Amino acid sequence: EEEDEEEDDDEEEEEEGLAPMPEEGVEIGGGLATWFYRAMVVMFFMLVPSYFWYRWLYTIEWDVPYRMYYQTTICVAEMFGSICVMMLAVIRFPNPWAFNQKPPVVHPRVTPRYNVHVLVPCYNEPSDIVLSTCEAALQLRHPWAKVTVYLCDDGRDLEREKTVMMMGNPRLVYIARPKYPGVPIHGKAGNLNYTLKFVIFAKKVPRDNDICMVFDADMKAHPNFLQHVLPYLEEDDRTALVQTPQHFFNVDHTGDVFNHQNCTFFFGVQTGLDSWRATVCCGTNFAVRAAPLAAVGWFPTESITEDFLLSLKLTASGWHCRYHGHVLTTGEAPEDLRQIFKQRSRWCTGCFQVFFQVETFMWVRQLPAIQMLCYFNSIMGYLSTIICFPVFLIVPVVSVYTKTHPIKELTTVLVILWIGYFFCLIIVVEMMPRNFSRFSGFLGSKVNYIMWWCFIKAMWKAVRGRLGFKKIVFKVTEKKGDAKTKKDKPEGDKEKLVDKSSSGLTDAEVAIMYGLVDENGEYDEDDVQALQEQLAEAAGGDGESRDSTRHDMIFHWIVFVSSFIVAVAGGVSKTLDTLQWGWDNTVLANISVAWVIINMVPFGMALGYAYLPHSKNMHGLLVSLSWTFYAMCVLFCVAAMLTKIAYGNPKFM
Repeated sequence: EEEDEEEDDDEEEEEEGLAPMPEEGVEIGGGLATWFYRAMVVMFFMLVPSYFWYRWLYTIEWDVPYRMYYQTTICVAEMFGSICVMMLAVIRFPNPWAFNQKPPVVHPRVTPRYNVHVLVPCYNEPSDIVLSTCEAALQLRHPWAKVTVYLCDDGRDLEREKTVMMMGNPRLVYIARPKYPGVPIHGKAGNLNYTLKFVIFAKKVPRDNDICMVFDADMKAHPNFLQHVLPYLEEDDRTALVQTPQHFFNVDHTGDVFNHQNCTFFFGVQTGLDSWRATVCCGTNFAVRAAPLAAVGWFPTESITEDFLLSLKLTASGWHCRYHGHVLTTGEAPEDLRQIFKQRSRWCTGCFQVFFQVETFMWVRQLPAIQMLCYFNSIMGYLSTIICFPVFLIVPVVSVYTKTHPIKELTTVLVILWIGYFFCLIIVVEMMPRNFSRFSGFLGSKVNYIMWWCFIKAMWKAVRGRLGFKKIVFKVTEKKGDAKTKKDKPEGDKEKLVDKSSSGLTDAEVAIMYGLVDENGEYDEDDVQALQEQLAEAAGGDGESRDSTRHDMIFHWIVFVSSFIVAVAGGVSKTLDTLQWGWDNTVLANISVAWVIINMVPFGMALGYAYLPHSKNMHGLLVSLSWTFYAMCVLFCVAAMLTKIAYGNPKFM
């Protein structure tokens, strides 16, 4: 068998010329911008204690009970948000960003021989998308590697299986796991684990040269993927996992309303996490050694975000999780709003699900303090949005109508401290190199406001699951191709399949596919029905087709319209009430109105995405206008405070 493997390796080396490597871009990282960012981090850490010391001592009306409680609540929310930003600053400090990274240069004494097992999990995605992903994976070449691709079809599509067989490529293997009534499916993790435990490593133990790579059904690998990833594994024996960024062909950086590209995370946060050897696995576009993967129990099934929990377990076990900031795959982002919210809800639910388990803290306690901070940062991002956003949304409204403000008076010291604190905060959170769109950081921080209601429901779902009220299941995110496939289905087919359950298969089809038919050609209807329910639950239920722009934007309409009414009515009222006291008082009185508009901006972007024509130019214009409104309102607030300090009484009107 070893001789056969060596012959296969020789064949792979001969085919090396079949996949020309694309041109590499200029590496971005280091330089003066990096030192400037680090200086801003140091300044932020110096300003935070000074700012909050002054806030607690001089800006709270301790002698007025109802204002005291109101102002202290706001101050606590501010402090919580600052703690989250400080955690982010610590993570990004060693390496604030990186793009087009070069792989490490290694010179092994003996030519390595890696068995690369590429897993492409799928469920109900269109076959053309899945097969094109497999074909891209088959094009991966490296003199060190023998590549085998496994199509892990959890939907058990017979036509897809037939197509794979007709391709006649021995390096492409079709796998469809059996499912039994009463046995948990565990979604994507269960699908991957079956292929690993019962197919690839069914008769052998994972060795050091066994590498597993996972690509989602729509993620097409670039031919140079192995050239960038394998050197990390060869450089350090303790490196167990190498993650690469995600990139989407159907989303432009300048009009990425829902931050699918997530530049600040993939080229900012992840590069910092890599410096602490605590990279977060993202579920696709990564390579992991099979031996440590098996040692931690394969892909975790305790959470629907098996990727995050996997990286936590590997790091806690003493392995390194690395990150390579170079785009090596291209996929498709969901465009339908309901699918976008479903995807983000799954991420948020899975993150809370991990930290709601006692077992998680048994893993976390094994980490050094800095790596603990890295992993806790993931849940703090969700918590800061859930806690801080409603507070900051209500504050300007209360200021407009009740003249109860978050601070007692506006002093020179407070203005100087707040301006320094606020702009350092913006730089720490949003700053990226000039090579990226100037909107990247803005979109990365504001998209969480759009998702606030989604995060609330996701957290509640995780709480219910932890208490045992309702089971949490993995639901596949549909892409544009999925929706088209469903819409193009002939009406006649729907009439013929009236006996189908929500799983999309008849009882007879399920019984045959999953081996429930006995030697007499009969099956137990109760067992089949139980399996039907499991399949339907895993699919999430298609239900009735719906226009998500009408159903999923109710919360956004409420916030946007309410804020618009408050801004218009409050602005007119404040202006008329303060004109007699001078223009400086009028400007100051409208600070709260400007802050209402700032809070409207993210929801305006979401509504524009839902109702305006879908095109890259339109989305780019929408983001540009939103950023302009946001920047103008912030500058207005700063100018108003400086004007009032320079010309008049610092008390609010």
